[in-house]
Amino acid sequence: MLKRIPKSDISIRPFKAYKEWSFSSGSTQIDLLEADKTSTDLSGQFPKNSIYGQLRSQFYNGHEDNPFTRLGEKTNVYNSARLSKERYLSGSAKVISIPQIYVGEGIKKGSVVLVDNKNIPSEIQYTDDSFGNLQDYRDGIYISKIDVENKIFNFIDFAENVYSASLDTYVGAFDIQSGTLDLIYNGVSQSTIQLISLDIESGIAIAENISFLPQESQGIKIGNIFYNQGLIVLTRDSAIKLQNHWDLSFKSTKTIYEHEYLLIAEQDEFNVSTNPSAIVNVGRVTETHTDTNNITTNVITNPGVSYIRKLTTLNNGNTLDYRYSGSIGNTLAGFEHWEMSSSVDSTGSFLTPMITTIGLYDDDCQLVAVAKLPQPIKSEHDLTVNFIVRFDT
Repeated sequence: MLKRIPKSDISIRPFKAYKEWSFSSGSTQIDLLEADKTSTDLSGQFPKNSIYGQLRSQFYNGHEDNPFTRLGEKTNVYNSARLSKERYLSGSAKVISIPQIYVGEGIKKGSVVLVDNKNIPSEIQYTDDSFGNLQDYRDGIYISKIDVENKIFNFIDFAENVYSASLDTYVGAFDIQSGTLDLIYNGVSQSTIQLISLDIESGIAIAENISFLPQESQGIKIGNIFYNQGLIVLTRDSAIKLQNHWDLSFKSTKTIYEHEYLLIAEQDEFNVSTNPSAIVNVGRVTETHTDTNNITTNVITNPGVSYIRKLTTLNNGNTLDYRYSGSIGNTLAGFEHWEMSSSVDSTGSFLTPMITTIGLYDDDCQLVAVAKLPQPIKSEHDLTVNFIVRFDT
């Protein structure tokens, strides 16, 4: 008993599934490669200048602000400041190459966390901003002037915005030993800024947080993530990064399709037993044949006609009475007596079949899926039964 399912009763919905992966330095499952503009030394199996050339031609070719020619993600904010650009490549870089088996259809945006100097005091965490940037969320500034006597502290952020601030009025507002800095900006005292590093010669300071910096200047973009290619590239000061133990975690992406089929068994469908004991065959002829190897087989030469066990009126007016005894006394009952017997025969198993399994077939009538019901469902003669079959591929 087969029935075609209308297209309106078929729904196929895609959804994204994610799997989290974690790798550490020294792992043989991913590669850490070094790129250098001039060096011909090998990194892995490739010359460093060759890796650098590939990075530059594919990702850092000056087209990153062109939505038609760029490769990779980008925010909708344009900033010409060199130190806040989302794509920046110095003369060297480090590349974490993740095999496609771990990436799937792509790294999930916002899922990358790279911890450098793991479990030592100088541990740093770089995170994914969901726009293809690997970001150190500590703030970076260029100090242009420090005058402790006159309480002057002027600096430039990485977006090249210029700030004229002043040290707070009390003694010790700038404590190099403890790395604390208390500023007054636009006449407002700021919360204590914790300096992580201060390079007097270059004038670069790294701080935990400078609250009054604009959003595009907060944090330091130290590299990029190319989600579909499975590449994480550290482009700013890469020589001092990933020298010690480091950990990488991210989520891979896989599209899964949820198939949903609405199966409707109408009142006159799928309610006749398929049990051979409910069928009577008339006219079947079977012959026995023995081949040259003395193997005996039974061959049906005439399939005959199969009748359901009930009182049947043929086209010529004759009747075939193949009813069998039911549970109502010793009377004969058949499938056509369901209305009469169902009220007193609560089981009625000889009248209506119990549906336990549903098969789905393709257009060539090949079985492609089997659904098992948690409990048998009776296919009643006066009720329409609906089934919903779901599976993922």
